[in-house]
Amino acid sequence: MSNYENEPVPAARRVGRKLNIRVLYAIAAVAAAVVILILCMTVFFNVSEVEIRGVTLYTEDQIVNVGGIYEDMNLVRTDVGRAEKRLTDNLVYIDEVKVTKEYPSTVVIDCKEAVKAADIEYEGGYYVLSSSGRILEADNPEPTGGIPIITGFSFYTAEDKIENGEELSESEIFAYRAAGAKLRSADDYSDKIILDLLAELDKQEYENVRTIDISSRANIIMNIDDRLDVKLGSSADIEYKLSYFKEVMKKLVKDYQGTLIYNGSENGVSAIPKDKYLGKPNFAKDPEVSDDSGVEDAEPADAALDAENGVNGDDSSSAETADDGVQSWDGGGQADYGWDGGQSWDGGGQADYNTWDNGEYYGW
Repeated sequence: MSNYENEPVPAARRVGRKLNIRVLYAIAAVAAAVVILILCMTVFFNVSEVEIRGVTLYTEDQIVNVGGIYEDMNLVRTDVGRAEKRLTDNLVYIDEVKVTKEYPSTVVIDCKEAVKAADIEYEGGYYVLSSSGRILEADNPEPTGGIPIITGFSFYTAEDKIENGEELSESEIFAYRAAGAKLRSADDYSDKIILDLLAELDKQEYENVRTIDISSRANIIMNIDDRLDVKLGSSADIEYKLSYFKEVMKKLVKDYQGTLIYNGSENGVSAIPKDKYLGKPNFAKDPEVSDDSGVEDAEPADAALDAENGVNGDDSSSAETADDGVQSWDGGGQADYGWDGGQSWDGGGQADYNTWDNGEYYGW
């Protein structure tokens, strides 16, 4: 009689047993992971603290309610991207927001509040613009005060859509300049000029800028402290021009009143006293903007802020005053008002001043 207990187990059967055990382990591991996940999404990691940073204009309750984040909600299931979008879409004075999870139970909301950069005067109302290019307040009856007033700007009014047959209501058209909207101009370019100019003014720490007139993109005029009219010309090389003007203003006597005119990188800046400047009408045309680049290039670039141009307070620059009281800074100390052909004051107070900008002629 055979002894079955002592007979060896076939190899195939042993392999099958091992596979069955491994499958059972795998199923158990998956089941445990599912249970843990369910517990994490229901019982564990519930929000017990919401930390809000960088907010002074809104209450914590407003941030929490608008963001849709509250205590006892599950941290794992919290959609931080959705919360960020809700906050920036609904609270116009929040420019940027970052929501992060800190396990086991904290949500941190970091906010960057909007900064009022300028008032845009438009059709009798004033629109508060943030430094990031967002409309913060719409159609105020009075300017904010303490920030520049921008004139000569036209908002986008969807004329292209209307011409293409779209029917838009008044509220839909107004939405392009309502609180919370991004700044957009009728010409799709003046908005970029404004934001670049405001950013550079802030970077170079200009103070007491009262108004900025962009009625002509080729002849931007800025008023400082109600005593200086600064003629920037076009928006090209704005960083260079503003740094040049700032150096010139340091050389003027205190409380100087008059007009500063940028004459090009080779001819420098003219300072004309208020009682000498007649302000002849300007008939400048806006430079053409190429469709492919979308960038205005009205003046040749000249990035060199060196001693030849009298920038950065170099002692080699010079400023002289002619008999008519007009000062000019051109690096060489030229005192008479006029470079192209030696045009200057005519003795009767009339200034025939000419300059050229990329082929465009401007006369004062």
